[in-house]
Amino acid sequence: EYREFLIGQMEKGNNGLSKNKYLTFGIEADNPRSAKARLERLELDILNNFKTLGVKAVSLNGAVRLRVLHDALHLGEVVPFRFSWKDLPRNGMSTKDYIAPSSFEFNRDGRTFRMGQKFGAASCISLIAAEISDRMLADLLEIEHNMIVSMHMQSIDQVTAIKMIKRTVSDVGKMKLDEQKKAVRAGYDPDILPPDLATYSEESLNLLKDLQSRNERMFQLTFTIVNVADTPRALDNMIFQLSNLIQGNNCGIFRLDFQQEQGLTSALPLGLNRIEIQRGLTTSSAGILIPFTTQELFQTGKEALYYG
Repeated sequence: EYREFLIGQMEKGNNGLSKNKYLTFGIEADNPRSAKARLERLELDILNNFKTLGVKAVSLNGAVRLRVLHDALHLGEVVPFRFSWKDLPRNGMSTKDYIAPSSFEFNRDGRTFRMGQKFGAASCISLIAAEISDRMLADLLEIEHNMIVSMHMQSIDQVTAIKMIKRTVSDVGKMKLDEQKKAVRAGYDPDILPPDLATYSEESLNLLKDLQSRNERMFQLTFTIVNVADTPRALDNMIFQLSNLIQGNNCGIFRLDFQQEQGLTSALPLGLNRIEIQRGLTTSSAGILIPFTTQELFQTGKEALYYG
């Protein structure tokens, strides 16, 4: 009876769904040999940083990465993953044959696609809010649907970021000067500026100050979501619920028209971003979107159950 109670509590807690979080990192190098050495050093730094945060993280080997891609390409389906490196020379298959679904179909309407027996849609979140709440990602991950949430963060060199913001400050200053000249010619107070221009001027100066004196870094962020459902109607309902949640956080979400294939590729844990829709964020703003803050404990096996 106690065992049945534990199973019931676990099913209520996550509705039978499991959440997996992966961090994919990559670099650019001249050859695979130098890339491997740099990636190994980077991997060690990332694992040490997670350890400092109190988060358990492990690196994945090739077979486990293939399983992750297999599960992402078979969302909501029970398809066993049987793979062995020894079988590749014998059967002449590649690793793609083990993870790919039965078919892909990217529709002519450019807004949906089919992956095996499932219907899917790739969307992009527009972070237009001045301040992003740390609850947005938590609420997003609590939606009880099959979906892939991916964030691509590209760091910008500090010198390049400062030069870019300084150019923006100069452009805004030129616009202010032009408005003041118009005001003098029209015969009214030149200190009266359009509200948007005054806001841009203040925000750009604050951003420059953060980069120069508060040790902040600049990042380019692309936020993609892929939803998968059994029917087109269920898919539309899922995206409608997602849209309400995003709009409640003063952000926007839009379907990737005629970029569904690129959106699916960007959502997979490959470290490839095929969507050229980016927003600049500072370190403190990007840190709000990092989900590695809590840890759920599970003990699997027939001998014992743990819930908590």
